Amino acid sequence: FFWVVAGCCFIYQLLPQWIAPILVYFDWVCWLRPFDKNFWALFGSTSGSAGILSLSFDWSSIGGATMYLPLSAQLSSLGGMILNYWIIVPIMWMNNILGTKTMGRPLSSKLYYEDGKIFKINGVLKDDYSVDWEKYNAGKEANMAPLYALGFMTSFIALAGCCSHVAFFHGAELWASWKRVVGADDEDIHTKMMKVYPEVPQYWYAIFYVVMAGLACAVCELYNTQLPWWALLLSLFVGWILTLPIGVMNAVTGYGPGLNVITELICGYILPGKPIANMTFKCYGYMAMYQCNFLLSDLKLGHYMKIPPRSMFVGQLWGTLIGSIFNYLTMILIINSHREYLKGDPKTADPNGLWTGNRVQIFWGSGLIYGALGPAKMFALDGKYWFVYIGFLIGFIAPAIQWALSKKFPQFGWSKVNIAIIAGGMGAFPNGYAVGVVSSLVCALVFQGYLRRFHKNWWSKYVFILSAALDTGAAFTGLLIFLFLGGGLDPKISVNIPSWWGNYRTGNETLAEEFGSNYPYIDVNRCGAADPSMWEEGSLLKL
Repeated sequence: FFWVVAGCCFIYQLLPQWIAPILVYFDWVCWLRPFDKNFWALFGSTSGSAGILSLSFDWSSIGGATMYLPLSAQLSSLGGMILNYWIIVPIMWMNNILGTKTMGRPLSSKLYYEDGKIFKINGVLKDDYSVDWEKYNAGKEANMAPLYALGFMTSFIALAGCCSHVAFFHGAELWASWKRVVGADDEDIHTKMMKVYPEVPQYWYAIFYVVMAGLACAVCELYNTQLPWWALLLSLFVGWILTLPIGVMNAVTGYGPGLNVITELICGYILPGKPIANMTFKCYGYMAMYQCNFLLSDLKLGHYMKIPPRSMFVGQLWGTLIGSIFNYLTMILIINSHREYLKGDPKTADPNGLWTGNRVQIFWGSGLIYGALGPAKMFALDGKYWFVYIGFLIGFIAPAIQWALSKKFPQFGWSKVNIAIIAGGMGAFPNGYAVGVVSSLVCALVFQGYLRRFHKNWWSKYVFILSAALDTGAAFTGLLIFLFLGGGLDPKISVNIPSWWGNYRTGNETLAEEFGSNYPYIDVNRCGAADPSMWEEGSLLKL
């Protein structure tokens, strides 16, 4: 069953990923008014657009997790996406709140001048990438896209809400579990069966931690990372202290906030004007928590599958070492073969819209905001983005109110409405790739809302194998396309599908009078992947 489904998905994925990329971003609403910039800004789903009612027939945009994650958690996440991108974004865009429309696109991770032109960060950076404050203060100040700032606020809500939700709804359970582990003799059947295997000695973890932390300190001190050793240790402490609440949230719901924004904020205050240090601090702090939760997940799986803990420890170690090598080699291959696509320049963008480099742009954009300019300047209380800090207050208070309501009205299931997950959904697409919301919602309702409820035996037997098979097939398709069809191994051996309307390579350019002189051209055949980044004076707009 697994290999049959994986094979079918492998073949199917060639359609959206290679033959007809229009199926990845199927913005059917834009067909109603193909020359309306506001339609593309709100109903398009590629860089900078809100993706309202957009469909995706690409399994990579949906994912197997929609089949088995709790329905309440999925509805919270998707509800947050709908609230932000389908309601808040249109209101801010159409009313030009905080200059949203001036930036040229609803969502962007770039910095701008007040008039909407892209901020020239290179003009104020020194050779070591630190900020020359004399040059910065002598020129025009940098501005964020307002909805990007809102994304930072929702990140603060998600993290604070996670800690508060775990404390109120699971605090008593955690305390009882701790006392049971430390002093009680009652053990479940799984624990009793695992007693036959020796546990991993605590000094294994201690030695591994000391060695790796020491090597990390050496890297930071010997190379130009701008990050001193004490700041590195602080990043590891942040990851350690927040592992528990995020791990509990992941275990209960399958969702958990990241530490990317809080680590950027902390480093931005202690090391302002140093973007490389900020990005390094974020990597160490975020990955410390992520890898720890990944290890906990593996140990939990091994506990139920009766795999020796020491074997799990060694397997995790080898997996991390091998994975890091292959990740690095893959990164080099992608950069060498698709460098032009990843630079963020509209003139050299991928015509199929599949290689965007948006995560790299988000990473660098955040590094500039928190690292180069610093939160003290960007989020000053007398500035336009002061509201981001309200996220912490909302995140801490909202779960407390929910908890009180759950005690007063337990019949309404208040604990299933998770503020942290809703906020995480609101900030899920900081650079404007809000695709797959409708498709994911349909999949969740079918598998969690219907099959799990009315055909639970079938769901229990097949859904995990089915989801893994679909994800495996999609992954192998992506690997095939990258290595052998997309020029990953050698750009000279790339294979392109002939031009047709399904892959945007048509050349059917039509004058769009409605866009005015700033938006002179439009390709009406590419009504599946609008890219507002092309909305620049004198540019050829291929929608």
